[in-house]
Amino acid sequence: MPSSESPVIALCWGTVIGTPLETLIAAAARHQIGAITLTSPMYEASRRAGHSAAGLRQMLADHGLVVHAIDPLISALPGTPAPADVPPPNRSYFEITEDDCYRAADELHAQTINLAHFGGGSVSEARFIDCLGPLAARARSHGVMLTLEFLPESSIPDLATAQRIVTAIGAANLGLMFDTWHFARTGGTLAQLAAVPKGLITGLQISDRVPPAPGTVYTPMGGRLLPGEGELPLVPWLKVILGRDPGLTVGVEVFSDELAALTPENAAGRVATTTRKVLAGLARGEPSPTP
Repeated sequence: MPSSESPVIALCWGTVIGTPLETLIAAAARHQIGAITLTSPMYEASRRAGHSAAGLRQMLADHGLVVHAIDPLISALPGTPAPADVPPPNRSYFEITEDDCYRAADELHAQTINLAHFGGGSVSEARFIDCLGPLAARARSHGVMLTLEFLPESSIPDLATAQRIVTAIGAANLGLMFDTWHFARTGGTLAQLAAVPKGLITGLQISDRVPPAPGTVYTPMGGRLLPGEGELPLVPWLKVILGRDPGLTVGVEVFSDELAALTPENAAGRVATTTRKVLAGLARGEPSPTP
């Protein structure tokens, strides 16, 4: 059975980047983490290694886990570069197709597919709306939700832009992915977050951050801290989000060289300890700094 912990914590693949699916499952289960996220290539690699879809579903069930999200789907969005035009370290993420994600979601009973305009060129909101309406309809036929993630370097650079796009489409299975790292980097405020309507944020990824020194060059997919180990006002942000939508899963996505150097089990242990401490602060009603 899935974890009874509330809210459910998800160990995101990026926190233990490079870990095979079976090892990710075992690491999450060892620390009673109730959910995981994964890329579709992780699923395909497990199948090539000899695991059947039914066997993987049974493995998840035996460990009390659910697959919260297949993440990311980049190529389905307009303005996305061709894989050949992407530097080799990130090229594989751009090779993932919509069908790849549906296959993994269908066979692992994943709840959500996350969309990211990572590396995308200049695209109007109207083009996103034209693309995402039919995409949401196709996802609905597979019984999965979609979340749309905003990233400062993309054409969906902030919460307000993502909110306008999702609201304009109005699909029941399309919501916002709220990532604390990106929200902090865009200067998001507690007042802005509080103004988001109930039910619009349907995905949640948390990490922590210490603002870099002026002039520091930004490196994507790196430098993040575990929840509670930085300076972000995670408690007030989560109070707003979970107070409005208490059923959300708390994904922990921490791209970090330090975590990558640990065994997956040890990294999962740190995720469990730090995240539960932050969530306990919500339960105690702890005050936190204003964003």
